[in-house]
Amino acid sequence: MYEPQQTSSETYPVTRRTRRIVSLLIVLSLVISLIPTSLDYLDISLRLTTDLTEGSRLRQLQLLSLFALAGGLLYAHRSIALASFRHVNPFLLLVALYCLASMLWSPFPMVTLKRAIILLGLMVVSLSIVPPMGGAHQLPRVLLYTLTTILVLSLGAVVLAPHIGIDRSLGGAWRGITWQKNLLGSAAGYATLLWLHEWTRKELPRAACATGVLFSLFMLMMSQSATSTLLTALACAVYLYWHRRWLQDSYANQIILLGGAAVAILAVHLHYVWTGQMPTWTAITSPVAALFDKGSDLTGRTDIWQMLMLSIQQHPVLGLGYGSFWLGEGSPAQFIADELAWMPAHGHNGYLDLLNELGAIGLTLFLAALAWHLACLIRLMRVDRLSAALHLAILVLILSSNMTESDFLSGTLLQNILFLFSSAAVSTRLAYLREWQTDAPPSVQTAPLDAQAPRGQP
Repeated sequence: MYEPQQTSSETYPVTRRTRRIVSLLIVLSLVISLIPTSLDYLDISLRLTTDLTEGSRLRQLQLLSLFALAGGLLYAHRSIALASFRHVNPFLLLVALYCLASMLWSPFPMVTLKRAIILLGLMVVSLSIVPPMGGAHQLPRVLLYTLTTILVLSLGAVVLAPHIGIDRSLGGAWRGITWQKNLLGSAAGYATLLWLHEWTRKELPRAACATGVLFSLFMLMMSQSATSTLLTALACAVYLYWHRRWLQDSYANQIILLGGAAVAILAVHLHYVWTGQMPTWTAITSPVAALFDKGSDLTGRTDIWQMLMLSIQQHPVLGLGYGSFWLGEGSPAQFIADELAWMPAHGHNGYLDLLNELGAIGLTLFLAALAWHLACLIRLMRVDRLSAALHLAILVLILSSNMTESDFLSGTLLQNILFLFSSAAVSTRLAYLREWQTDAPPSVQTAPLDAQAPRGQP
């Protein structure tokens, strides 16, 4: 028996069983990205000596189960899966294939192969959760409920098991049941954005949405993650601005853009008049960093970037090989550890890490994938403004986060999974909407496509 899934004047036939499997895939993906498989992470010495070229057997079992479930769902709906595949971001697919091909010149070809398989597997999962197998609004709704549940469980861990939920080595920052405080902060930030999205959709009770926003902000504050706090504010501002329908046919965007550019030029001019020189990186970042009690070097990140550039210069075109640089002691990153007296887990800049591992070719393909996704968002803005605004806010959050973190194409990290899910959801839903408009009678085609789903349907 099929349930009609109606959103924005469109109807997608999906079974209840299929929708439950889609929800399960989303939940499992978030659990894998946020929750450790053991308590070994509590011991810093164990965390630092982990062999990064291998992986937890339990984690491998989790991924195998996730990929098998997604593959089975796609096989059961082969015709739909094939149609959806034709609409995925082509540049993102080329990036994944390039990652796989880089094992030919990678110093650790098996590591590159394993990580490329994980990336391709996650793309299979992303294809299995989007319309028409997943409801048009099922992804954000399940993300919301899962992240909120993780936050509630994290609060319980803080209260009932503080040795797990609180990181005493970082000044009492909360990490809950996640890997570390920044992950809890990231989960709380996304939950805040999603609850705000539900507030504007007006399908859930306003009291529940307000409570969700306040609780998520509380958990964000207790995680003491300055980066997540700043990025959450930015993402919510982007969403609140772009979700307004009245901006669609006005000059407000151009006015704000030109006004912002004028303010920036004026600020540079005043700085030059006052100091006699153009603004430096320190002059630009110091005021913002000071708000969060950070140094202008972004907690030593600039030192890592400078040394990472030395590695990039050795293989600027092809890159070293996907996932083959930051592999702990004895890896190509050893010279950075020798200089810093500690081994970073990544370069704290997703763009530089991509350039280092995939070279100019891989980075160019990835930037093309981002441009394709942005173009799809612009087209979706004309059809379903609220959904487009949400995915745009997620994209802005991910792009900004990778200025100081490395989440692009980074396996099961939360930001990478959300980017893959968002890209697949936007491009396939846009394609099905376009096909529906083409096939629909003229009297229906002129219906307002900005209408929201009927109350109670995700």
